[in-house]
Amino acid sequence: MKLFRKLFAEKILRYYEGTEAGIKIVKKLPIVRKIVKEDSFGEKSKSRAVIGMLAQIFMLAWEFVRKFLYVALLIYVPYIILAYFFPLIRIHQDISIIYLFIMLSTICGSLANTTIFAMGDRDYLMIRVMLVSPYMNFLGKFIYKLVTEFIFYFIILTIFGEPVVNALMLCIVTACARPIGEMLAIITFDHFRGVYENRSVLNGTIMAICVILAYGLPVLNGRVAASWIYAIHPFVVCVMFVLGAGAMYFLWWYKYYRVIIREAMHNKREF
Repeated sequence: MKLFRKLFAEKILRYYEGTEAGIKIVKKLPIVRKIVKEDSFGEKSKSRAVIGMLAQIFMLAWEFVRKFLYVALLIYVPYIILAYFFPLIRIHQDISIIYLFIMLSTICGSLANTTIFAMGDRDYLMIRVMLVSPYMNFLGKFIYKLVTEFIFYFIILTIFGEPVVNALMLCIVTACARPIGEMLAIITFDHFRGVYENRSVLNGTIMAICVILAYGLPVLNGRVAASWIYAIHPFVVCVMFVLGAGAMYFLWWYKYYRVIIREAMHNKREF
């Protein structure tokens, strides 16, 4: 339990913030505020716990909607457009979506959208004010991202017509790619500081290449190669699982998160 509180201190704080915001909203409702007593939302009251849970459900629902819009606008809508012009893409919807998802989320998302260098105001609050260790702050954020993405993407992919087994395998491959991307980012920071200092250019280049490949190759070829189905083959999934586990081991035992966070704070001019 103590480890859980350290890892997810930011999420626990968000729970309390959501609870307080929810109580303020309830108290402002015209009819409810006349019925509700001042002591109805005490520290251990059921009403307070219910509002806190509803606030968390709302926040999770909003995160789900954002992921849904991402898949819809950047993967499914482009597939529909490509399918309109290219019959071979239309009749292989499952492979086409696998290809687009791997290029834009599994590869691009893992390499260009890492958690370790995404220093925000919340991280500053947790590390500098709440005195949460950079190690726990990063791992908590990363584990939360890993779990929620896996669940959300699995549901969304099945909604958009991807077979359940394919969606499951694709989510496992993507989840395994995430720690690999974080590990590569840390190695870049440790050994290639010049690349790190120009990481905005690097991230932009990675994103541009992935977008061009994702949308350009199907247009040039008029189809998505059937061999992309092997990206979710059980053997590939097992290999990715081993690589992801190795990367997660590296992240768990890495000792210099404080140095990385200090550098990230300095770059934001908040240190």
